[in-house]
Amino acid sequence: MSGVRIPAPPPPSGARSRGAAPRPDALYRAARAALLGPCRVARGSTVLVACSGGPDSLALISVLSELARTLHLTLVVAHLDHGMRGPAGAADARSVARRARALGLPAVVARADGAVWMRAHGHSGENGLRRLRRAFLVRTAKRVGADAIALGHTADDQAETVLLRLARGTGLAGLAAMRPRRGRIIRPLLFASRIDVRAHLASRRLRPRIDATNDDPAFRRNYVRAEILPRLARLNPRIAEALAGLAARAAGLDAWLTTEAAGALEAANDAPSGVVEGSGAAGIRLVARILLGYHPIVREMVFAQAYRRAAGAGAGLTRRHLDALESMVVHGREGARVDLPESLHARRSRGRICFEAHARPTRKGGT
Repeated sequence: MSGVRIPAPPPPSGARSRGAAPRPDALYRAARAALLGPCRVARGSTVLVACSGGPDSLALISVLSELARTLHLTLVVAHLDHGMRGPAGAADARSVARRARALGLPAVVARADGAVWMRAHGHSGENGLRRLRRAFLVRTAKRVGADAIALGHTADDQAETVLLRLARGTGLAGLAAMRPRRGRIIRPLLFASRIDVRAHLASRRLRPRIDATNDDPAFRRNYVRAEILPRLARLNPRIAEALAGLAARAAGLDAWLTTEAAGALEAANDAPSGVVEGSGAAGIRLVARILLGYHPIVREMVFAQAYRRAAGAGAGLTRRHLDALESMVVHGREGARVDLPESLHARRSRGRICFEAHARPTRKGGT
């Protein structure tokens, strides 16, 4: 990683120092509502704003600079040239630095050799570059003392994500797609459209950088953007808004279901100590009779939570695993067993669903 510039802390307003304040528009109102609602950050916070130089992220730094004074936020712009676009990538970096200066904002600009980084970390393609950018943002946020990292995803991005996950096969959590806030990551434009972005850029006379790879239909997201969404728009001109709204409702339902399942897990747990959290596989023993008192969808979430507590980080349960666990509870065959990822299994014994680690084979002649 090279070319990193960590500037002096910006003024508290983080906003323009000259000229009349621009008139609030649809993007301004959407971002303000998000920052006062699901993307709320405390007054006086420092926000690291990711900017590639493209339309969405350029609109993001513009609208946040207009909101910073009234919301008492300090902004720092961050840009990474991952080295995969040659001179065009370097031009993007220069453009972002110029725009940050024009807005009176400090910029942290860096360059990395994306190909080398991905080989070293076992990643490739768009997903690998996403991981590289995310690592850069997390590291930079720590260096500048940022309380949040703002990304420029819009409702249209959300709609594309929903369709991609539906095509792949997803559950409720996957259908919720991107969240307005996850940890320190905030997405203030998630309820604004690309039409709002274009109108904002035009009214502020801002010219974004254009990445030609965003038009390459070889990438799945580009195909959804260029082919699928326009066809769906013939059925509903506001299809992006409709899909983003579906994701928001799925997120709310998933949050409720997670809480409901946590209560069911505690109620059904029959571990001798009565303690589930952090106790490992041997501490999770669920009473099937109690689980039968809950809706199957709640039971499914209970299985997922019990598995995560037993296995920790690692692969999740597939539909096949969940269906087998449900059958074990409902049909009650004593001694039934389901093999799970991460060297675990679930076994029915005396009316309990016991999550256990696979027994290790003993060596002959060993001690």
